[in-house]
Amino acid sequence: MKKFEFSLGRIRDYKNSILDKEKSVLASLRMEQASIEKRIAELDNYEAEINEEMRNKIREGLSVGEIKMYEFRKNNIRDEKIALNHRLEFLAASIELQQKRIEKLKQETSSYDKLEEKQREEYNAEILKEQEQVISEFISQKLIREKINS
Repeated sequence: MKKFEFSLGRIRDYKNSILDKEKSVLASLRMEQASIEKRIAELDNYEAEINEEMRNKIREGLSVGEIKMYEFRKNNIRDEKIALNHRLEFLAASIELQQKRIEKLKQETSSYDKLEEKQREEYNAEILKEQEQVISEFISQKLIREKINS
């Protein structure tokens, strides 16, 4: 009998390659998310430094121009943080969607794996049946030969 070959193996392999690509996309989305979160933390630290510097300068005496400069810097930080938070929201939605895609693909590939297992069991049952048939024929022929020779 010929060697076992899963009839849908190529489709399963294709689905697995798509799954790997989707996992890669998810990883890059998560890396971008982490990068943005890090940038927001840096901006928070920078904003705290500016506030501390501004308080110290106020104690010493600050001109209106210097106050406007600090306010301008704080506004720029705030605007960048708002933009980054919008991007984070978009990324969170994208990550959720990507996770759903991956889950669906995992289910599909799992169903192919289960189907392969079932086909392999059927193949093994056929081989066993054939082997039993060969053994049965061998025994029958041996008994016939013994009767003829006796």
